[in-house]
Amino acid sequence: MRSLLLILLASAAFGQRHVVVVGVDGLGGAMLGEETPQQIQELMDTGAWTLHGRGVLPTVSSPNWASMIMGAVPELHGVTSNDWQPDKFDIAPACKGPAGRFPTVFGLLHEQRPELRMAVFHDWQDFGRLIEPGVVPVLRHVEGSRQTMAAAIEYWKQAKPDLLFVHLDAVDHAGHSHGWSTDQYRKSVSAIGELLDELRGAISESGTAESTFLLLTADHGGTGTSHGHPTQRDLEIPWILNGPGVPAGHEIHALVRTIDTAATIASIFGVASHPCWTGKPVAEVLR
Repeated sequence: MRSLLLILLASAAFGQRHVVVVGVDGLGGAMLGEETPQQIQELMDTGAWTLHGRGVLPTVSSPNWASMIMGAVPELHGVTSNDWQPDKFDIAPACKGPAGRFPTVFGLLHEQRPELRMAVFHDWQDFGRLIEPGVVPVLRHVEGSRQTMAAAIEYWKQAKPDLLFVHLDAVDHAGHSHGWSTDQYRKSVSAIGELLDELRGAISESGTAESTFLLLTADHGGTGTSHGHPTQRDLEIPWILNGPGVPAGHEIHALVRTIDTAATIASIFGVASHPCWTGKPVAEVLR
């Protein structure tokens, strides 16, 4: 009874809120600054943004996606390379949640706000292994960024989950195949802009636009046809947030780190950051 009362009080205090995160693998802040698709520019014009968010070293996918959803750096959560597996790692997590893993934002919300409906659609198959088993009811790998977004939009129309995370991989593929900042790379980024338009249209049609926070971010950038280098072009990422109360056209001048993303999502839902996290909510954009 006490747990139900707390849930009802939290819902009354914060109202109905939705958070949609679109994570674009390989979308470097520097490259986006060189040429910004109209749809992404519109997100910046109507929300708060920085193209100088900081990922973590090494600038490869698993450590950075893990840091984003775990609110901490690799030396704490232990995901230090793309070879990491739940039963195969070099550094043990400094802190463990109920699942015996370093706690993610999904695990925290599952524990603190069990009534929240969460869904993850991921283009890169290995993304799913970063999340504690059983905490996200809909955890689906769909190959191809367009197909991934289509599946996420279809589910949004059906269920309107409280937290939806969409991982898209096509930009990273373009970077590896043709090089970051090439014409082919830019075309891939433009295609992501079109997918964002489709997603925003679905959110608007569902009648939830006024209660939905939309965050566009990434794991890393790249140099040449690879990443993993200790350079700003590899390290810096975009962090663009739209939503109720978020100041429009506001360039964020405070440092934003990918580890701040988990804490920001939790804060939107009225949940305190996990004690093991070192990231902080981006207070400059939350009112």
